[in-house]
Amino acid sequence: MKRTFELNFEDMMNISKKDLLLSISSSEGRTVMAETDVAKQPIVYGVSNPELAAAFGADMITLNLFDFDAPFIFGIDDKDLAISDASDMVNKSAEIQKILHRNSADRDYIRKIKNVVGRLLGVNMEPIPKNINYCEGRKLNKKNLEKASELGFDYIVITGNPKTGITNEDILNGIKEAADILGDKAIIIAGKMHGAGSDNIYDPKVLQDFSKAGADIILIGAPGTIPGLDFELCRRQISAIHETGKMALTAIGTSQEGANLNVIQDMALMSKMAGADIQHIGDAGYGGIALPENIAALSIAIRGKRHTYRRMAYSLRK
Repeated sequence: MKRTFELNFEDMMNISKKDLLLSISSSEGRTVMAETDVAKQPIVYGVSNPELAAAFGADMITLNLFDFDAPFIFGIDDKDLAISDASDMVNKSAEIQKILHRNSADRDYIRKIKNVVGRLLGVNMEPIPKNINYCEGRKLNKKNLEKASELGFDYIVITGNPKTGITNEDILNGIKEAADILGDKAIIIAGKMHGAGSDNIYDPKVLQDFSKAGADIILIGAPGTIPGLDFELCRRQISAIHETGKMALTAIGTSQEGANLNVIQDMALMSKMAGADIQHIGDAGYGGIALPENIAALSIAIRGKRHTYRRMAYSLRK
């Protein structure tokens, strides 16, 4: 089985859930995930943030704020509209609506996006509490889970954006629902990278409960990202996850994805020493993506320039 940083374009397009989990496990902590906010204009004109994250060394790209009711990725879907500011959005609203209608009816939409980005694609899905007003197309529910399976996402991430009030119980219930619907179609990643308007997770037992509920990979904050989460606590949490036979993902999701290179490198090395199987870097640098050089810095820190450059060069090899 190839390791994730050895997967080429064809591998990425056709890999099964079972083989992807084996590929991640075989990589010995050297898998890089980058999150991008697809509801924002990209930071570089003419190229989407997912493509940029891929170019700087990410193996897996997670789409944040993706709307299942109105699929649209800036930098890809608006390439013929030449939108540069808010007035363009208003003036070309009719054209945008046509694109949204077309995308909503396209069962191969995400497969086509994968063909552009050349990476494994996942999506954030949020188990929003009933008392929180939130966009329906971004919620974790039966309808959106079925769409995620149909569209061909490689994985989903059950977590919470800031101020959503998502609790540990919400995540636990979301895992159970996702496991019933997705089966062997997509990997389920679940956990918290910050409080999400509720509480941070410190108790390893909570993480084991996520695993037993059906999550394939458990998400926790990287050392130094949330108050009190140091290397030792991170190591204990990951050990508890591994005891259940599941893998662990450490996330930089507290806007530190826009920090200096040495901060990213320190977090990456501490996460690797703690036993992380995947390392995630979030979307809060500028304009819905980590600083691109920080994606590369994380990759180089945990797998060196040789494997980082391979991943960058494999971008669209068919």
